[in-house]
Amino acid sequence: MNNKGSLIMNGVLGVAIIVLFVLQFSGATKSNVKDIAVVEEKEEPASVIKKHLTDTNRVGLIIGYVNSDTVTANYLFSKQLNADLMAKQSSAENKLRKEAEKLQADAEKFQQGAPIMGREELERTQAELMKRQEELQMMEYELSQKLQDKGYKANYDYIMATDKYLQKIGKELGYDYIFGYRTGDLVMYANPDFDITKQVIELLNNEYRADKMAD
Repeated sequence: MNNKGSLIMNGVLGVAIIVLFVLQFSGATKSNVKDIAVVEEKEEPASVIKKHLTDTNRVGLIIGYVNSDTVTANYLFSKQLNADLMAKQSSAENKLRKEAEKLQADAEKFQQGAPIMGREELERTQAELMKRQEELQMMEYELSQKLQDKGYKANYDYIMATDKYLQKIGKELGYDYIFGYRTGDLVMYANPDFDITKQVIELLNNEYRADKMAD
C-alpha cells in the first residue's frame, strides 16, 4: 500500500482511538462530583417553619433561607431528572463506543489485507473507511448536542417546577422572602434559626408526589 494510503488509514485509526479514549475518560470522571450530604429520612415536621411566623416579638419582613445544593440533592424531582439524563448519556456513549470499536477493527483489518488488494478494491475500501470516519465524527457531535439540549431543558424544568412549588409554599406559610444560597456564595453567615431547608425539601417532595399521583 502506498504511503498516502497508509497515512489515511492511520488517520482513521487515530480518530477511532481518540473517540474511545474520550469515552473512557469521560466515563471515569463523570462520577467525580462533590458529594452533598443527604438529609435524613426522619425530619422535623414541616409545621415547625411557622415558629418564626408566630413570634409576636418579631417586626418587619418574614424571611427564611434554604441551602440550594441540599435541596437539589434531596428533591425527588431533581433526582428523577438526573437519573433520566444519566441514562440518556450512557445510551449515547454505548452507541458511539460500539461504532468506534467497529471502525477501528475494520481499519486494522484493512491495513493487514491491503498489500494483496487490487488497486480498485484498495481505493474503494479506503473511501468507505473515510466516509465512516466522517459519519462517526458527525454522530459524536450530534449526540453531544442532543445531550446538551436535554441538559438545558432539564435545568429549565427544574427551575420552573421548584419556583412554582416555592411560590405556593411561601404564600401558604406567610413568608415575605425565601432566599437560596450555596457554600462559597456571597452570603458569609446566616442565622441557622432561619434555615428552613429540611422543611422546604419535605414540602417540595410532598407537592411533587401529589402531582405524580394526579398524572
